[in-house]
Amino acid sequence: MRHVNIALLAGAALLLASASSVVEAASPGGWSHSGYIQWHSNDGKTGIGATGTQCYFCKLDSTDGDDDKDGVPNSRDKCPGTPKGAQVDANGCSDLDQDGVIDPNDKCPDTPKGATVNSQGCWVLKNLNFKTNSAVIESKDEGTLHDTASVLKNNPTMKVEIQGHTDNVGKGPYNKKLSQARANEVMMQLIARGIAKSRLSAHGYGMEKPVTANDTEAGRAENRRVELRILK
Repeated sequence: MRHVNIALLAGAALLLASASSVVEAASPGGWSHSGYIQWHSNDGKTGIGATGTQCYFCKLDSTDGDDDKDGVPNSRDKCPGTPKGAQVDANGCSDLDQDGVIDPNDKCPDTPKGATVNSQGCWVLKNLNFKTNSAVIESKDEGTLHDTASVLKNNPTMKVEIQGHTDNVGKGPYNKKLSQARANEVMMQLIARGIAKSRLSAHGYGMEKPVTANDTEAGRAENRRVELRILK
């Protein structure tokens, strides 16, 4: 029995030592990192911690400040000046239209729910391909047209300009004519799917409005696009 008691006491001591190495109580101000400060062992879970997860035994360091009052301290707020009441991520950035592109980088901050966007947050019809030097849409990509029509039906007062864009390969006048034909084709396809013509306009911009450099195939592919710009 004596040997058993010694073993139990040794095990308990080992557990206490292990626990103390994981969570160590500290006096107020005993630990700080990225604008957060350890407070007390009984303070519990409070706010978002330095790693973006719940922080134990800590709270926002009042000496750091939170000028836009979004819950993220100034020292690690990558988007200072967030509008009051906006939901923000661990870096203090908001995404008001919830398209996956944070507001400071979003050049089209009003895209509707369900719209597919590019790296700039603008509504681009992804997976929409045309036959080479043609305005004929590949039959396998008609689902993209269906999804686009659904988004427009869910926003019945919205008017859009359908924009055709190309890369810089080929002559300017030819590319502009081709982009206009492709924009017209998308407009006709949306009308055929129940969208009123009065809500749509089409314009071909050719190579005039690239979203990235044309010096790589990936860049040229991104520039070859049909984009929907919200007018109202």
